[in-house]
Amino acid sequence: MSTFDVLAMVGEMQSLVGGYLDKVFHWDVKNVLLRINAPGGKKELVLQDMRWLYIAPEKPETPDMPSQFAVNLRKYLTNTRISAVRQREFDRIVVLDLEKGPNQYQLVIELFGDGNLVLVSGGKILNAVHSRKWRHREVRPGLEYSFPPSRFNPLEMDEEGFRKAFLASTSDAVRTLATAINIGGQYAEETCLRAGVDKDRKAKSLGPEEVSKLYDALTLLLKEAAGAPRAREVLENGKPIDVTPVPLIQYADREVREHPTFSDAIHNYVVERVPVAGEKEDPEVQRLQRQLAQQRAAVETQLAEAKGYAEQAEAIYSDYMGTDALLKKLKAAAEGLNWERTREALSSIPNISKVDPEEHKVVALIAGKEVTLDYTLGVEGNANALYQRGKESKDKMRGAQEALAETEKRLAQKVKEGEVRKKQEKRTAKKTKEFWFERYKWFITSGGHLVLGGRDAHSNDQLVKKHLKTTERFAHADVHGAPSVVVLNGAEATEDEMIEACTFALAHSKAWMAGASEGTAYWVLPDQVSKMAQAGEFVPRGAFVIRGKRNYEYHLPLMLAVGEIMYEGERKIMCGPLGAVEANASRYVVIEPGKKVKTKASATLAKMFDVPEEEIARILPPGEVEISRMEGIEEEPERLDEN
Repeated sequence: MSTFDVLAMVGEMQSLVGGYLDKVFHWDVKNVLLRINAPGGKKELVLQDMRWLYIAPEKPETPDMPSQFAVNLRKYLTNTRISAVRQREFDRIVVLDLEKGPNQYQLVIELFGDGNLVLVSGGKILNAVHSRKWRHREVRPGLEYSFPPSRFNPLEMDEEGFRKAFLASTSDAVRTLATAINIGGQYAEETCLRAGVDKDRKAKSLGPEEVSKLYDALTLLLKEAAGAPRAREVLENGKPIDVTPVPLIQYADREVREHPTFSDAIHNYVVERVPVAGEKEDPEVQRLQRQLAQQRAAVETQLAEAKGYAEQAEAIYSDYMGTDALLKKLKAAAEGLNWERTREALSSIPNISKVDPEEHKVVALIAGKEVTLDYTLGVEGNANALYQRGKESKDKMRGAQEALAETEKRLAQKVKEGEVRKKQEKRTAKKTKEFWFERYKWFITSGGHLVLGGRDAHSNDQLVKKHLKTTERFAHADVHGAPSVVVLNGAEATEDEMIEACTFALAHSKAWMAGASEGTAYWVLPDQVSKMAQAGEFVPRGAFVIRGKRNYEYHLPLMLAVGEIMYEGERKIMCGPLGAVEANASRYVVIEPGKKVKTKASATLAKMFDVPEEEIARILPPGEVEISRMEGIEEEPERLDEN
């Protein structure tokens, strides 16, 4: 992420201020998830690969067992209030200020280099994902935390400060903006494009009006990123190659995919472009990518050097007489002097910016170009030397280009092999959104009522205690181990819906495990259900006493269906009575007690509905399952009686 990306993301993260940090997850060393109960609802702040920071649209897969780092952070930060989110100066650093009672903490997210997440309190480091040591700072628990050295901050500049920093540079406009003004290469080019200024011109050669245009363009660009980002992915052949918080002129001719938030854009880019957390990228591909980047940089450097030497030589010939006179003046001034006296004497000559007496060279301004001259040589000698150095750079560049082409070829082959391998591997199914009621067995009736069933004795007790109100209805099967079943708002349910609830209660009893074809269940009113036993009787955990008339349903078929439904706008896989599934799903399979083990059925159905196997296993009835019919399933599934 660039500094502009961080600026935009910090703007989005203001929605977290006032929220409370609920839980910390950490896995694969470099991935962190902060679950935050924010004012607008629960938010999932993801730091992926220590490179990408964004608010995820859904909770990513996290480990069941927390890491030691996560346990340590939870100890300090659970229920801390987020009082502020800020970008440190104009660095790729985000700071979350947290407080709990008298205790104050800072979570410092460093998005440069290999990235890091550091917990700080009272200026001291309590913990960090990575311990690091640089020449100017060290990150290690127990030490004082210090930020990297400050650089020019464009967020706090005025026009005079910008002008002074810009004109102090000896480089060209784009490099000056990237380094001296501290906005990076991409946005330096964008600033030049928006201002209509040639990026290759020397910073010092620009007039006051051109410098003002650059300042205005940069100021507007900063406001756009900080205020109302118009996030987008930039595409090439349908695949994302970049993600930006605002539209960029440099991508004007590219296909783009717009997003409502920058977080959504980053999430989509990361999912499509970057290996997701936990996915292992081929180490050889990574090595070739690093090698390719180094070779490209080397080619660009050598090309720039060759071009620079040629331009210097041309500048000499364009002012032949002036250069000849300057060389004679320099040679005469240095005659008989030691190095120190030579430096003093030549530095006083106009248009000389640098003197190196040991190499008898100076840097002089000739025809508006900075040129390195050897004052012991004449005009021809200097021009020939510069042309020769340019030729050497070109020769190096050709060799580097050949190596680059070979690396590109090898990388393309490796990537192709990887894509083929991934297609052959089993695709990882995506888990559907989890709802509160999934702690129980559940289904939606044909009339739209939510029905809940206990999974064990404990959840039977909890279900009746928490959810069996006067408006609900209770169903049960006269079979040992049958679950308690509650129809929410069952007072409004039709007779068909109550039959569905009874069928559900029967199917999740031991009748299914016994391979029965039909059975009996009943339903009653809430006030008929009690934990109070008669004198001398005992009601075990998860069981209830039913008093009064029971509404029996006879000859209920031992048959369920598994189908794909939509619930509150989210895709879910539901297992319930056939009538309920038919009313809610267009794609479903009918299941009956079978001869194959449940795990085999889970695998087959998970493949059909493209969800993780454990999600199917949780909704199936106990015992063995056989598919008897399919509706809307295009591909013939693997039969459960094979192998």
